[in-house]
This record gives sequence, C-alpha cells and structure tokens, in this order.
Amino acid sequence: MTQTPRQRAEQAQSRASDPAASAWVEASAGSGKTKLLTDRVLRLLLAGVEPGRILCLTFTKAAAAEMSTRLAKALGGWATAEDAALAQTVAGLTGRAPGGDELRAARALFVRVLEQPGGMRISTIHAFAQSLLRAFPLEAGLAPQFAVVEDQEARAMLAREREAVLAGAPDRAALAHLARLVPPDRFAEVLGTLSQSRTRLLRAVDRRQGLPGFEGALARALGLRAGVAGEDAILRAACTLDEAPLLAAARALGRSGNEKTDLRNADAMIAWLTADEAARIARWDAWRGIFLTAKNTVRDSKGLVTKDKRIAADYPAILAAMQAEGERILGVEDARAAARVLAATMALISIGTPVLRRYESAKNRAGMLDYDDLIAGAERLLEDPGSAWVLFKLDGGLDHVLLDEAQDSNPDQWGIVRALTGEFFAGEGARDQGRTIFAVGDVKQSIYGFQGADSEGFSRERAHYAQVVPQAGLDFRPVPLDVSFRSTAPVLALVDAVFADGAARDGVVEPGATLHHYADRAGQAGRVELWPLLQVAEAEAPPAWAAPESPVDGEGAPQRLATLIAARIRHMLDHETLPARVEKGREADQPSGRKMRPGDILVLVRARARGGFVASLVRALKDLRIPVGGVDRMVLAEQVAVQDLLALADVLLLPDDDLSLAALLKSPLVGLAEEELYDLAQPREASLWMALAAHRGAESRLGRVADWITGLLQRADLATPHALFASVLGGPGPLDARAGRARMLARLGPDAADPMDEFLNAALEHERAHPPSLQGFVHRLRGGGAEVKREAEGAGDAVRIMTVHGAKGLQAPIVILPDTTGSPPDRNALRWLEADLPAWAPKQEGFAAPALAGQRQQDRDKEAMEQHRLLYVALTRAEDRLIVCGWQGKRDVPAGCWYRLVEQGFARLEDAADAPFDSPREPFPEDALIRRLDCPQTAPPKAEDPPRAPAAAAALPGW
Repeated sequence: MTQTPRQRAEQAQSRASDPAASAWVEASAGSGKTKLLTDRVLRLLLAGVEPGRILCLTFTKAAAAEMSTRLAKALGGWATAEDAALAQTVAGLTGRAPGGDELRAARALFVRVLEQPGGMRISTIHAFAQSLLRAFPLEAGLAPQFAVVEDQEARAMLAREREAVLAGAPDRAALAHLARLVPPDRFAEVLGTLSQSRTRLLRAVDRRQGLPGFEGALARALGLRAGVAGEDAILRAACTLDEAPLLAAARALGRSGNEKTDLRNADAMIAWLTADEAARIARWDAWRGIFLTAKNTVRDSKGLVTKDKRIAADYPAILAAMQAEGERILGVEDARAAARVLAATMALISIGTPVLRRYESAKNRAGMLDYDDLIAGAERLLEDPGSAWVLFKLDGGLDHVLLDEAQDSNPDQWGIVRALTGEFFAGEGARDQGRTIFAVGDVKQSIYGFQGADSEGFSRERAHYAQVVPQAGLDFRPVPLDVSFRSTAPVLALVDAVFADGAARDGVVEPGATLHHYADRAGQAGRVELWPLLQVAEAEAPPAWAAPESPVDGEGAPQRLATLIAARIRHMLDHETLPARVEKGREADQPSGRKMRPGDILVLVRARARGGFVASLVRALKDLRIPVGGVDRMVLAEQVAVQDLLALADVLLLPDDDLSLAALLKSPLVGLAEEELYDLAQPREASLWMALAAHRGAESRLGRVADWITGLLQRADLATPHALFASVLGGPGPLDARAGRARMLARLGPDAADPMDEFLNAALEHERAHPPSLQGFVHRLRGGGAEVKREAEGAGDAVRIMTVHGAKGLQAPIVILPDTTGSPPDRNALRWLEADLPAWAPKQEGFAAPALAGQRQQDRDKEAMEQHRLLYVALTRAEDRLIVCGWQGKRDVPAGCWYRLVEQGFARLEDAADAPFDSPREPFPEDALIRRLDCPQTAPPKAEDPPRAPAAAAALPGW
C-alpha cells in the first residue's frame, strides 16, 4: 500500500518521538521539527519521566520560547479537555489507546510542570552554560556574582582596550608595518576579527612561550630557513649565485638577431650579473621579469629565448640555463611571499595579542563573561577530573537530553553534550528505565560556519552515539524527515532540481545520494519564477570641474531592480490573491483565495550593504506606500540621520569643532544654504562657532541659528540625552517651524524614520544602564558600534527585508531573492596551517605563500559549500511563491553564483515554461520573459484567521 506524504511523515515522527529510544533526526526544511521536539517531550512526560530530568537545548531564544509556549498550550489543553478528545490526542501521540489512569496522569501533567522548581529546563545552550556556572562558580574558578556581557558592550570593551594599547607605545615597527597593509577604515575591523578566535590564538602563542617561539614555529611551517626568514635576507641570499652559466648564456644570446626579446634580455642579464650586491637588489624586479611572467610562473621556452639561426648551436644550453634560473627565482619569490606573510602575521599578532589580553583582564576585573566564555567555562567544568561531583549532581537529576538545530553546534558545544551524556550509556549510568539522547538537525541548513559551527559535527556525533548507545543495550534510531508541511510542490520541485546535479550539491547532498522532498500540500497552488538578470549601465559622472545643471541619474542596476520589485509587490497587493488561503468565515467571498497582504512577503538578501540595494528597496516601498518593516539589523552610527544627530552632539560637547558645526549647519536640523555657510566661514579669524556666536540676538537667519544652538548648549549638561534629542526632534528649528523629525524626513526621505526612532531608544537604554551623560552616550554609540536587531515576528503586516541568516527558522507565503549574483565572501582573517598555528595573508598581491595555498583553497571550498547550504535555506523559506532575480554589473556574474545555480535548476524542470511579466516590467524590454513553474489549486484552501484590526489610538488626557 502506497503511503501518502502525511502518513510517511507521521510514521517517521512516531519512531523519532518514542521515549524508549535515542534518536538522531535529520529533518529537512519545513518537516515539523518543532512539533517533533514537543511531541518527544510530551511522550516523555506521559511515560512518567519527571519534568526536572529532561533537558532541552535550543539554538536560539526564540526557539526555546516557541517550544515552551507549545508545551504549555498542549498541557493546558489536556487539563481541561473532554475525556474523548484527550484520549484521541494521547492515542495519536503514543499509537495506542490510553487507559483511565493514563488520562488522569495526562491531565495532571500541567500542574506537575507548573510545580517544577524553575519550570521545564528548555533553554539555549548558552543559557544552560550560564546556569551551570552560576550553580558551581567556585569549581569553575569564577566570582559567584559574575555578569554576562552583551555583544554591544563586549565590542565597546574591546574598542577601549584597543585604543589603550595603541596609545601606550606598543611595538612601533609592528604598528607601522600593519598600517601599511591595512587601510585606516579597516584597521579596527582586522584587529576585531582576532577576537573571534582569541582563545585559540592566545593558546597558540602561550604554547610556544611567547612571540619569539611562535615566530620560529610559523617560519618553519611556512618553509623558511632559520636565519633567512626575513624578506631582505632572502633577497640578499638570492643575489649570490654562480654567474658563469648565465653569463655564457647572456653572451650567446647577444648574438641573436631578435632585438625585441633576445638582445634586450642579453643586455639586461649582463648588466645585472656584473653589478654588485646593492645594485642587484635594487634591480631585482627587472631580473625577475626576464624569467617569470606577471602571474609568477616561469616563462615558456619562446618567452625565454627564440630559435634564431645565429644561436642555433647554443640554443639548448641557453634554454637550460635560463629555465634553471627561472625555477630558482620562482623559489625565491615563493620564499619572499612566505616572508611577507610571516612579517604581516607577526605585526598583527604583536598588536593584537596585547589587546586580547587586556580585554580578558578587563572582563576578569569587572567579573564579566561573554558568550564564548560561558561555553568554554561550562565545558572546562564538566571535563575537569577534579569536578567529578558536579557531573554526579547533574547526572543524578538528568535522564534525557534533547538538542535542537544540532547542525549549528560547534566543537565546544558538542563537548558539553558529550560530558552531560557520557554516563548515560556506561555501566550503572544506563539505568533500567533507559536514558536517551535526542538530536534533531539538518546538515543542509548548517550556515553559521563563520560563528564556529561545525557542519561535520552532526554526522560525526551521530556515528559516535550510534556506537555507544547499542553497546549499552539501548535502542538508537537514525530517522530522516523529508516531508515538507511548509512549501507547495513547485517550490520543492525547484529545490530538488537545483541540488540534483552540479556544483550546488557540494555541502548539501552526500555523494551518491539524491535529494527529494515530499509535499504534504498536494493540490495547493504554488509558483516559482526566475526573472532575467537586470543589466543597467551606470550613469557617467559629470566632469569634476563642471557642476551639473540638473540632478544626475546615478541609479545603477541594484537601484533599478529595487524599484521594479517594489512595483511588482504593489501590483500583487492590488490585483493578486493567494488561491491556497482563505479567511475563516469568508470562504464563499474568496473563491480565488484571499488578497495578498504586505506581511505575506519576505525579501531575503545575503548582505545588507551590497550595492545599496536594501536602502533602495526600503525607499521604493515607502514611496509606493507599502508598509515595510525596515531592515532586520542596522548599525546606528552608519545611518545618515543618526550622523546628523551625532554632529549636533559633537557641537554641544565641543562648540569649537568646526567640522561638526559645519555638518550641523548644513543638516536638516538647521538648514543653512551652501552660500550662507561659506560667507560665515570665509572671513572668520577664530573658530566657526565664534563667527556664528557673534550673530546672537540678531534678527537674521544666522542670529536665530546662533540663539538655537546657545539654548541647546545651556541644556546639554542638565537634560538627559533622550530628553535633549527628543526636544530637538519634536520641536521647531531655528529656520523652519516644522518639528525636527519632519525636517529630517523631508530631506532624507521616509527611510530615515527608523534610525531616528532607534537612536532615541538607544538613548533610553543608555540611561537605564549608565549615568545619563551626553559624552558617555556618544562614546558608547560610536565605540560599541551600536547595532539594532529587530525581531521579524514583530514587523506586523509589513514587508520584511532580512538576511538569509536572520530568516533561519522563519517562513512566508511569498519569498523574493534578489541578491543572487555575488561571489562568496572570504571571511577567514586567519589561515590555520596546523591545529593551532595561524597565519595572516592580507588581500594584496605578493602574499601567495605556497604553504597557504592548500589551506586557502580548503577555506574557499568550505565557504562555497556553506553558500550552497545558505541557498537551500533561502529557497525553502517560501510557502506558496518564490521569485528569484538579480542584477549584473560591468562584469559577468560568477558561474557558481546563486542565480546560475537556480537557472540550472529551472533547466532541469520539464514543466517550466517562459511567461510574460505580470506587472510593469520596466526597465526590462517588452519581449523579456520569465521562467515559471506553477500548479493550480485543486485541494480545499487553508482557512486562516483574518488579520487583526490595528489597535485604536488611546485618547490623550486634556493636560
């Protein structure tokens, strides 16, 4: 008998949720893993397991909250359900009819969980580590009242220690060398990347008794000889050679009739070979150019010597001598590249390690731990032989461990899990009632490698437990979940086609395996579209000396695509429906499905800053009056509106700061014209503020501006930052009666609203945690890189724009993928030559050390595989419809980019066809077509709750 997809899924979920067996579940996207986790916990409770003996570890706080909510809802429903309904629910979970005692026990579970001290243990692994360290602080070597530092404060602390190191006269030679390699605007970023591997990095230095030992080990790993590790020493040694064969070859070459190559090379060779060492070093590049190409390969025989008849007899000897010298020079250049890598690495480490050590000391003095410290401390505590009684206490109260999103765990987190479950399946630990581990994850969705996630760990740990659990006489079940309850058939067909063949399989599908999703939503209308690449030539810039008479159209392809997507969304909202969905109670009124809503649409990008696309899309959506939730994350100090407000703060803190005052005067907060600012600044003899202050009290534009700033100066030391800026944004300006917020929006556009709101929120947050000084607020905002993260579920009925990473775990009826043509980023600041030996090669020419080639390629391959998994995650966020598009700049898009991979997937879909655009297609030509695959609605549509009406604004009191 053929199973339906629903029956297939229910059978697999029943096997996986059996509380008597350990299970390792590989759950494809949309296969109901959260339901499975909830069912597993419910069945454990029904089997009589005490709530306190269950530990569930999730990857995010949202997942922990969702699971807790589902459990509470289920158990609360059981407590009040009728006997027949409860019996049916329990039978559906366990696969057998419950008895009267079981029903009574099921009803009592809600109270049992409520009475459990601390409630059910459902938390992120970081929260669990924190609770563990709080329970055993002395054993962990921590202060009992330690605090956890948030990411923003950690960045601020790191920035403070970096500035302290740079100001404290560090190794000046190392600092100067580093400054030559790193642009000023990336200096802090490069040093900051070291903190991601700080424990590993500091351990690498300490194991070799400091920097000298580290330098020697790195030199050996790079293939450099002792005493000849510096680039200058290598070059001096390279200039000492046996000249005789090359002089003979050069003189013979001089008899050639080929003036273009042979005679020129002969003269250059004789001049170099007869020069002293200093001259040879100075002319090394010319010598190198005779034998090597620009790509650092030995020239072919024609490039070294021609077969001129005048030198026919000497040709073999000339060619052999020159090829040998070419190989020697190639070795010298490789050694020089290795020496450059060594020097660059030592410069970075010499500056970076003091910063990291000061950061660690600052945390210790403040009694603080960051999130990495929590994991490392918990693992160290659990694995320390001297803390065996800690495990004993935990072991005595822990029988079942459940892991969510296990594919995103890093090696340290897996170490915690192994320590927790080590006694489950050994000796007396394997109790009669059975102790279990349950993990659910999906290697196809492992996308956090840049945070240390180990994509291979899920399979490695599965193999480990598949061995130790049966050895303890217990049941272990690997269970695949491949039925999607989320996506329609066209979406799943495209996903399967994209990863059916070619490069896209790497990192997603095991060699020899086939990726296949079963659609539970059979008969539900769905559609996938591939738009042609948008190619728009960039507008030519006007001559630098001629100001344009009218605004220059500077829209590039990303901006034009943003405009087109906004128009497409507007068309969908105005004219299209979702046939697979109807509102409850309105089925008869919606025969073709309900209308689309802004909240149905999710736009996913790989990077927020690429091409200015996200900002352009937000602006285009707001121009068409489409509700948009804004970007899911923003750095406040990078927003133009916030920069204007910070310029005001700088002026209030130091009025003589001419640059900040000029920026303020030109900003929408004041609104002086260019000519007015020039006239004010040009004749002054003192600061710009003194020139402006001379106009105080005057009935003129400058007088009103001076009085306005003077009033703010008088308030700056008395008002809190929030009160100060709220009055600026809420009150009239010196030259415009409109509120400051209105003036900012009029100049900067509607997308400036969110940054201003978040700026005021940041001011309030600062006042809650710190003394409310203006200087402190500005320093924290800039130094900590204040970043605003929005919860996607809080966007309401608005279009969401998110990164694919941020959308993990989310879904939407309509998903649009526009950022599909970029190359994978190279996130690896350090290349680890050995397990604990890092090297740093700046992204410049001359650092291609052979010892790094293998690791560099390995890192690129890993990044490419993670990008393939990221594409899988992006595609599978779509429920009903998926639109894939992209733009092309001056260069061809990479062959392995997302767009090309999806294009290849469409080519494998036999039922895909060309179709015209459904909406305004400009700037595409009239004959432009899209590739489309869709299916009609043949099943009953899903009935959904109607949208909530917006809450009415409360009436303000008369006062």
